[in-house]
Amino acid sequence: MLKRIVDGLQIVALLAAAVFVVLLFANEPDSTPAAATTGKEVFTANCARCHGPDGEGGVGPRLAGTVVQEYPDIEDQAAVVRDGRGSMPSFANRLTPEQIQDVVAYTRKDLPSS
Repeated sequence: MLKRIVDGLQIVALLAAAVFVVLLFANEPDSTPAAATTGKEVFTANCARCHGPDGEGGVGPRLAGTVVQEYPDIEDQAAVVRDGRGSMPSFANRLTPEQIQDVVAYTRKDLPSS
């Protein structure tokens, strides 16, 4: 009986992992570099899908009003955007270094804080 329970839990865990991977790729931004020119446009085109249109959070964590506390050093935040972290994909091949700096500046200064 205990073996059946353990086997059932293993199957459930495997299915949950498979669903997570599918959802991760389904939420992946476009693979071509964004044509956006401002931090807000870069955010809207590449980040809002997971972080919400106003940075309020969703699939990804809330950024509005919290990103400066989370990343006091602007370069640490840029590294996360560039290299990815956890379930967040890397944007190094999708955004130019200037676009990364623009979107980081936008999330730090211009996202609504409430």
